[in-house]
Amino acid sequence: MTASDTDKPFPLPLTVLCIALMLAPAIALAATWGSLPDTVPAHWGAEGIDRWGSKFEMIVVPALGVLLGAALLFGARRAGDARVPFLEGSIGERAVMTAACILQSLVVLGGTIGWVMGAQSAGAPVESLTGSLNLQVLGVPAIFLVAGVLLAIRTINAPEDEPVLGEQYHAQRIAGAIMVVAGVIMGVLSALVVSAQMVQVVQAAIAAVACAILFVLLKRWL
Repeated sequence: MTASDTDKPFPLPLTVLCIALMLAPAIALAATWGSLPDTVPAHWGAEGIDRWGSKFEMIVVPALGVLLGAALLFGARRAGDARVPFLEGSIGERAVMTAACILQSLVVLGGTIGWVMGAQSAGAPVESLTGSLNLQVLGVPAIFLVAGVLLAIRTINAPEDEPVLGEQYHAQRIAGAIMVVAGVIMGVLSALVVSAQMVQVVQAAIAAVACAILFVLLKRWL
């Protein structure tokens, strides 16, 4: 890895975009806070709403989104343009981590807006709440998100002066970002698209694909 790989500045427009998307869920919730009832639906399934909770529970989702997004943006800014061998080509560390930051912010934004819509129409039939966030099915995606961020953070002090070990740390950063992307995809499909009967199958399939990619990426050091 050359000096130009690490010294190239992170584009300002991308920084602004990532920060704006990170803050968007909190802004959306704040803008609609006054119209929300004190008690909101906290979980719903095929039979309708089966748990209620305080609207203050809704603050957790944007807050976690900001923390995860900030960690990934920090990693992307620090990554430079380093590339890691992957299959027959290479994969850019900065590009993967930036995409992970944007994707996780978008899924948090979609989930927050969905939950707000569900809270505002809590008395409507369950069919009208299909876009709302279902916290229980987001458990596995959340694990992937957090694990991915932690894996990326672990490499903050990568020894850049040792090429082999430095390459390993760059690969681990990309692996962390891939886990975040897998968590985002699981979250979108599980909370907003697939039926309750298919959640476990879909999550297992995505987890298997993500783990296979991680194995290919990190097998040199396993």
